[in-house]
Amino acid sequence: MPKYSIVIPSRNGGRYLHACVESIVSQKYQDYELIISDDHSTDGTDEYLNSLNSENITVIRPPQTMCMSEHWDWALSNASGEWLIFVGQDDGLQPHFFPLADRLTGLADNKHIRAIMSERAYYFWPGCEAIYGDIAARSFVRNKTKICNSRVELAKALFGIQNYFQLPEMYTTSLFRRSLIEEARSKQNGALITTHPQDANLAVIACSLETHYLKSFIPLGWVGTSLKSAGMAVSTIVNNENKGKIEDLKRDYENKIKKSSLPYNALAGDFAVGIDSIYLWQVLLQTERLHSSLFNRVIRSWIFKFILFGIALPKLRLKKSSFHKRLLLFKNMLDANDMSFVPVAIFSWLVDAFVLLYKVIYLIFRIPRKIFRLIIFKPVKIMVTYRQRPGFTMADASAMMLEKMEKAGWELI
Repeated sequence: MPKYSIVIPSRNGGRYLHACVESIVSQKYQDYELIISDDHSTDGTDEYLNSLNSENITVIRPPQTMCMSEHWDWALSNASGEWLIFVGQDDGLQPHFFPLADRLTGLADNKHIRAIMSERAYYFWPGCEAIYGDIAARSFVRNKTKICNSRVELAKALFGIQNYFQLPEMYTTSLFRRSLIEEARSKQNGALITTHPQDANLAVIACSLETHYLKSFIPLGWVGTSLKSAGMAVSTIVNNENKGKIEDLKRDYENKIKKSSLPYNALAGDFAVGIDSIYLWQVLLQTERLHSSLFNRVIRSWIFKFILFGIALPKLRLKKSSFHKRLLLFKNMLDANDMSFVPVAIFSWLVDAFVLLYKVIYLIFRIPRKIFRLIIFKPVKIMVTYRQRPGFTMADASAMMLEKMEKAGWELI
C-alpha cells in the first residue's frame, strides 16, 4: 500500500495533461501511485499516455464513456493508497506537495482527523482571458494550519457565506484517508459518489462523516482553469472566439449528466441553474444514508428551503450574462418545491441588505485583525499576468512559489 494515491480522471485534456503529470513525477518522492484514467479521449491523449514510463504510473480506461461523477468513482476504485487525492487534468501539484502532505497527514493522525484541505492557488491557462482577464497565476498563502468544524463550515457554504470549494473535496487541494472513503461506501451500499457534481458530493462526505478537518494555508496543488474546465463551462457564458469550444464542452458535460445512472434530485431543479449552494443542498438530499433522520427532515422542510432559496437568488443576479435563462430555471425549481417567487424575491432583497450591513461591520471589526495576522504570518503572494511574463507556465509558477517560500524562511518538513 503506497502512502498516497493520486488519481487523474482525464477526458480530451491532452493539451494540459503533460504539465499536470510532470508536476507530480518531477518531485523526489517515491511512496505514491499515480493513476491516470482516460475516458476514451479522441484528441491524441493516448499517444502521450503510451509514452509514459514510470513504475509509479498506471494508466487505466473505463469500460465505456462515463459522466464525470461515474468516472471519478470508477477511477478511485483502482487506487490502493492510505491517503487519496483527485487531481484535475488541467491542475497540478505544488512542488512542495509531498513534504507538506507528510507534515499534514502526521498532524491529522495525531488528532484522529481523516480529511485535510488547503488554501487554493490558481493557474489560468491561455484562452481564459475573456473571463478571468490577463492573469496567469495567483495565490495568497500563509504558513499556518487550522482545525475547522465541519458542520459550521458546511452551514456557511449552504447559506452563501462561502462556496463549497472551501470545503475538503478530495480534489487538488484535499486529501482523504482511505478509512473515510470506506465508511462512506459502507453506508451507501458500496457506492461513494452518488450524484452530481462530484466535488460537492465529496465535500458532503467529508463534512457528514468527520466532525472536524485540518486546513493548511499553504496550498497542496494548483487549481487550473482552462477551456476544458467543466465548472467554467457550466457557470459561464462566453462571447469570444472560444465560445464554440465552451458550448461544446458544456453540451457534452450536461448530456452525460442526463444520461447518467446517477440521479439529480428533482427538488433542486435543472443542473444548469448553476448555483453552488443549490448543488450542495442537492447532494445532501441524495446522501440521506450519511445523515440522521432529523437532519434529513430539516433540509427538506419548507422554512429551510425558503431561507436557502432566498439566499441563493442574489447569487443568481450576479450572473448577468445568463440571468434570464437561469431565472426561468430558478422559478421552475421553486414550482417543484411548491413555493411562490415573489416572497422568495422579497426575502432575497432583505438578504442583500443584511449582506451589506455585514460587510460594513466586517470592515470595522475584522480588517484590523486581518492586518495583524498578515504581519504575524508573513504571507507569500503571487500575482503574474501574461503581459508581464508571456508564455508563463505552471512549472514557472511552481518555481516562483518555491523561491518565495524559501525567501520567507518557511520549513515544510
